[in-house]
Amino acid sequence: MLAGIKVEWLKLRRSRISMITTVLVGIGVPALTAGFLAAATRGPADTPLAIKVNALLIGEGWPAYLGMLAQILSVMSFLGVGFVVAWCFGREFTDHTITGLYALPTSRITIAAAKYVVLLAWSLGLSLITLAAAFTLAPLAGLPAPPTDVLEPAAKVLAVGVNGALLAYPLAFIASAARGYLPAVAGLILIVVITQILTVLGIGAWVPYAATSLWAGMGGPAAAATIAPHHLALIPLTAAAGVASTLWWWRRMQVA
Repeated sequence: MLAGIKVEWLKLRRSRISMITTVLVGIGVPALTAGFLAAATRGPADTPLAIKVNALLIGEGWPAYLGMLAQILSVMSFLGVGFVVAWCFGREFTDHTITGLYALPTSRITIAAAKYVVLLAWSLGLSLITLAAAFTLAPLAGLPAPPTDVLEPAAKVLAVGVNGALLAYPLAFIASAARGYLPAVAGLILIVVITQILTVLGIGAWVPYAATSLWAGMGGPAAAATIAPHHLALIPLTAAAGVASTLWWWRRMQVA
């Protein structure tokens, strides 16, 4: 397992898609949030941008800043990690190197498990980078030094980032079963569309892919209050089902 983790970490570290995602999510999302907050608080309140941003703000100051960051991150974490998961599990099929895995002493299920371990570590690091960048860029939004009661909204940002990453893990099964990363990307887009439809129908709380965003406040304080712990518990269960099905597929996988 350790050898597999080292190899998969080397692949991920040197891949362009992981570097681009780290920059876009880890730095781009906090920068966008700081810019939005500055536009809403410093500029005219009747501009189209200020009106749209104010709809995302709950409270003021640091809680509003971190709350808006959590809302944006709930979407961007799933999208960003989703692309990386699709690439990580689909690249061997697309590059036609999958047959080489059968000659390795490390079993295929161990390789798949190593991929998930590396993705989990990278996802946690991405959430931490995003939060650290948010604190660093906070002065651009005109915020003072963070108060002592900022720990709770900061922890929520981390939880939202991790939840978004966990929800991307089932895409590995699509990439594996369909033998390529493009079907997984198509699955990601389909999940986003279906989630939007189910949320409009009023059952978003029971949809793991919508529950995180609603809990972060994207639907407003009233919608966030409807998200209970059992709704959020569906997120790790969804990730676990995706991991289990992917490992099962890699254990039984045959060369096409």
